[in-house]
Amino acid sequence: MKPAVPILDHSPEYQPSIRRILTKIGWAEQYASAAEQNMRNLSQDQENYGVYVAAAGEIAAGFLYVQYYAWNQLCQIHGLAVDPDFQRQGIAAALVRRAEEFARSKKARGIYVDTPTSNTGGRKFYEAIGYQPGYIMPRYYEDRLDGVTYQKFFEK
Repeated sequence: MKPAVPILDHSPEYQPSIRRILTKIGWAEQYASAAEQNMRNLSQDQENYGVYVAAAGEIAAGFLYVQYYAWNQLCQIHGLAVDPDFQRQGIAAALVRRAEEFARSKKARGIYVDTPTSNTGGRKFYEAIGYQPGYIMPRYYEDRLDGVTYQKFFEK
């Protein structure tokens, strides 16, 4: 499915709407602040990071950032979020495809993402787009919140 909005490189004008998305979807303050700071800082390092926004006119409908690790030739998706008003329009899948394009441009072997084990919607989404569960990380997010890693390796 083609998304309803274009996927663009991050620019500072989208910061207020990124905060709005994080607030709407209920991210805890420590995660929302970290995501905002990461997007500002990481968009300056285009060699190792891709920072993308689904742009709905003047606002962000979603965002994602991805990091390349040279030591193991893998990329990691960070901070994928879509505004609830724009969900189920193919935006998350388009953002992940853009992250995969970034990974392939780096000649990465694959890509992975972590999400809370309680994020059933996110887990179903990753499985639907071809990601396989890798492992559970006890207490990854908080003392009572485990994480699960999903991974996708590219064919040579």
